Amino acid sequence: MEVPALDNRDELRTLLSVTSQPGYASRVSEIVQSIPNAVDEAAAVRLLTEAAHCLGADVAAFASFTRDDGSHESYRFLLACDASWCHEYEKCAWYGNDPWFAYALNHSDPARASEIPLGRKQLDVVELASQFGFRSVVIVPAPSSGGLTRIGVLCLGSDTPGFFEGEGYVALRIAARGLAMELHQWWIGQIKRELIKNARITPDDLVLLRLERVGHITKTIAEELDTSPCSIDSRFQRINQKLGVPNRKAAANLAAEYGLI
Repeated sequence: MEVPALDNRDELRTLLSVTSQPGYASRVSEIVQSIPNAVDEAAAVRLLTEAAHCLGADVAAFASFTRDDGSHESYRFLLACDASWCHEYEKCAWYGNDPWFAYALNHSDPARASEIPLGRKQLDVVELASQFGFRSVVIVPAPSSGGLTRIGVLCLGSDTPGFFEGEGYVALRIAARGLAMELHQWWIGQIKRELIKNARITPDDLVLLRLERVGHITKTIAEELDTSPCSIDSRFQRINQKLGVPNRKAAANLAAEYGLI
């Protein structure tokens, strides 16, 4: 989805002038509190756009992806910027060379992109982003709790070089953390809804997945449910097919990942 870049710049505008405005944090917080009620991606993008504008950014993007999964299918994006950036990015398959994703994998604190060391291959990724309004950037990780593998990262951009280097950064960083975490939780909930709808997981399926998750073997599950081991194995095979995973352990992990069990 293509969303026009945010246009809230003028010659005298600085990060400090934005964050010093009365009600800065409360305006951002009000938008963030609306995110759980976003009915679809378009609604979530509108809220991201509005929140980024209030924070002082010209453009923004939020990415959700699975740790240790190199497949492009695991990446989900919300773009409050020119979608051509994402198209060019995917064309070059730069997921593995993205320094901002790499930072989010190993850190929980927000950081300015200027503080993140770059390798040679990563320079092209950053250069592409700068062409679409991300000349000065703040990276805000959104880690998962409870051992879940899906994490998120919010990228706030300004077309003004060095914009986020000045005073006012602390206020922005605090407010941006709440935005990143709510967007992360929204994506997890969205994927959970997709799984329930598309995979047609039943309450009986969830019982099996819970038992697998706590480490019960086929024989134990069969005894608990008063059925045969063969029946349990067959039911797990159907669940694996529904979820598109290779085995029952992966099915249980996926169900736990998105709060199904």
